[in-house]
Amino acid sequence: MRIGEVSRRSGVSARSLRYYEQHGLISARRESNGYREYDDSTVARAEIVHMLFGMDFPREVVQSVLTCTGDAPAAAHDALADQLVQVRSELAERIERLAYTHGRVNAFLEERGR
Repeated sequence: MRIGEVSRRSGVSARSLRYYEQHGLISARRESNGYREYDDSTVARAEIVHMLFGMDFPREVVQSVLTCTGDAPAAAHDALADQLVQVRSELAERIERLAYTHGRVNAFLEERGR
């Protein structure tokens, strides 16, 4: 299927799909006219990549998650676990900052009776 169909079925923009392909997160073969041709599995893979990027996962972690699908060696799972330790730490820091900001916004609104 062509990029427009993958975009429509996955909800991921064609621009994002090109980016994912450029960085090896999805793959396509090229037809003789230069058009990208994707297989059906690309839709699900694009949805996963899009979801992970939407959660602000770094590209390297997204790649590791994709590598660990299927019959990946234990070393790949260990590498992903190491990366996720860092992600967890960064998420905890973000949650702390968000909670602080949320408290400040609430205090401001309460002062104004809202």
